[in-house]
Amino acid sequence: MSLETINKRLKIIDDLQEEINRVRALFNESLENVRQFQEVQEKQMVIRKETKEKKEKILEEPTIKGLQTELKGLFSEITENKEILSQELAEYYKESGSLQIVDNEGNVKRIKFTARLVND
Repeated sequence: MSLETINKRLKIIDDLQEEINRVRALFNESLENVRQFQEVQEKQMVIRKETKEKKEKILEEPTIKGLQTELKGLFSEITENKEILSQELAEYYKESGSLQIVDNEGNVKRIKFTARLVND
């Protein structure tokens, strides 16, 4: 795969994203001109505000707050362990050349690699 091909694909994706943004702007403008939609939006804002206030009050209860903190910690551990697993799988593939592993329960699993471009 050549760099030229990759750059062409990136250009296509950028062009499509620009088109999405243009159409989305037109869509939103069109909705803003409909009075019924504006009324629904206003009602929705009031409901959201009330819901947020009630939710914040409930989340301040010690039991709920403790559970929420525990959940955040567990999600953080899962994320960290998934990142470590990803590195371990890459190392396993590098050493063994195999894209398959057998887990503790005897299930055969296939390693799948993905790649993304990120800005430095």
